[in-house]
Amino acid sequence: MTCKEYTIRLAAAAAVLSVASIGTAAAQGLTFTDEEKTPLACDRKFSVAELAEYAPPKPNESYTIAISVPSFANPYIQALIYGAEVAAEEAGVTLAVGAGRGFMDPASQITQLENALTQRPDAVLINPADPAGLALAIDDAIAAGTPVVEVGTLSASEIATKLVQDDYMIGRSAAQGVGEAFADGGQGIVMGGPANASWSRRRVAGFLDGIVEFPNVQVNAVVNTDIDPQEGLTRFTNTTQAHPQVDWVYSTGSFLLAPQSIPEEFSETRYFAGGLTPVTIDALNAGSADVILPDFPVSVGYIGVGLAIAKLNGEEVPQRNCIPDDTMTVSDLSEPVWIETSVVAEDWEAPQ
Repeated sequence: MTCKEYTIRLAAAAAVLSVASIGTAAAQGLTFTDEEKTPLACDRKFSVAELAEYAPPKPNESYTIAISVPSFANPYIQALIYGAEVAAEEAGVTLAVGAGRGFMDPASQITQLENALTQRPDAVLINPADPAGLALAIDDAIAAGTPVVEVGTLSASEIATKLVQDDYMIGRSAAQGVGEAFADGGQGIVMGGPANASWSRRRVAGFLDGIVEFPNVQVNAVVNTDIDPQEGLTRFTNTTQAHPQVDWVYSTGSFLLAPQSIPEEFSETRYFAGGLTPVTIDALNAGSADVILPDFPVSVGYIGVGLAIAKLNGEEVPQRNCIPDDTMTVSDLSEPVWIETSVVAEDWEAPQ
């Protein structure tokens, strides 16, 4: 099956929902909007090859671009910032980076964004901690004449330019991987991430919708956790007390529960996760991870700067730009594009 055929198959099944997934979600008080359960309508969708070929346009003037993120303590965010810095250096623009105090404190990011806007940047890149809470601040910035590009996470703004992965379809792709691996039956746990983050919610919604195509696969629990590996491990361990059979784990982001941290008693558990990082690369090579769903954060930051420059140059930019939702296994590591679009340089120092 080609990548295109696989994507069409998933999209065609997007509306399917059975009693099994309804029961899993309802039992834990999970509710999702129709939008969260729908594949993104992309004005432009990049292929993996196009990520490698992209180059930011040259600026017509000397621009300053601000980046606002929920927290620096996140491998995805760090890689996003790294990609933005590479693009800014290549294009010759100034980058100003600021952060809030985490996904669970969106008010701190609103304050940080408001403070950044007082410095009058020419454009803003934002990875919003909360889709509803940041939307008004984003719309206010745009109304005041500052272009805003959302990178990696959607807000509820209907006017911001967006550069995101299709998290719903990533969740469905993960379900496809788990379902095919356990066609004869298996029980597992979904590590869902922050309950208020759009990327986390959409990946869980996609997974629960997709797994109903595999009636022999049972989702024992969806575990919401902040971006804190120790918290994730603690909540995973607590969940296994009630559900000791864990044939598989789907972690919406590998930073929520690293494969290397899973207790020895679950050494036979098969691991599926979002995010290609040094941790998941090691796990793929060691055989402790089966399928990884990269979200290409280096390219998101890199292309995000390019889109901001294009808008400032007066170019027409598609509103909804989508990153690939392809899956990969250990065999794909031989192709440099996967690592180059996801992993920071070894000598790069992350902001504190």
